[in-house]
Amino acid sequence: MLRERTPVEVVLYAIYLYLSGLSLRQVARTLTSIGVKRSREAVRKWVHKFSKLAIKHISREKADIAVVDETAVNVGGRRVWLWVAVEPKRRTLIALYLSETRNILIAYSFLSTLRRRGVKHVITDGAKWYPVAARWARLKHSIVHGGVRSYVERFICTVKDRLRGFDAYFPSPRKLLDSALRLIYAWACFYNYARVHLSFGEPPHPMPGSTELERLKALVTRGD
Repeated sequence: MLRERTPVEVVLYAIYLYLSGLSLRQVARTLTSIGVKRSREAVRKWVHKFSKLAIKHISREKADIAVVDETAVNVGGRRVWLWVAVEPKRRTLIALYLSETRNILIAYSFLSTLRRRGVKHVITDGAKWYPVAARWARLKHSIVHGGVRSYVERFICTVKDRLRGFDAYFPSPRKLLDSALRLIYAWACFYNYARVHLSFGEPPHPMPGSTELERLKALVTRGD
């Protein structure tokens, strides 16, 4: 991203606008209004490059306990399943996955990823695939209705709302899920490190900076 001929400040501003809720077309128009003419495809590429950084940062998140849930989402006209794991104390997003089906094997694969992140205890709803999957992954498992599960449910509602505005139809139908997952990771990174959480008055895992844009810049330029 830092090698783009477009000034880094402009790239970061475009990513910030997109993750804040604007469409690619709206971001491109906003850049044009400040004298920087770029296509929505250029903006898309910037966001996808940012997603690589986002995946790296989120994959480093550790937790002892994770609240896990899955929900059906619409991606490019297809019904797929979004799996989410949230650390309940700071409500940090620690893992994401998109699958075309949901079953014990997929749940086991997702929970195994959490175990590699240091998770020892997962909290879920009463879905039938979790008890077996947790046992296979050698994780303590609790079924909870309400309470801490409300954190991940609220997060999922927010993600679903944001997915409706994502441009997830490219680069091709074959890569649709990968493209959508990249966009979700980019937004999740923004959520973890830059976006203010109303419960805390700061992001779940804040970066230096007094504004969301400053924290996003700190995240990108941290150098690790």
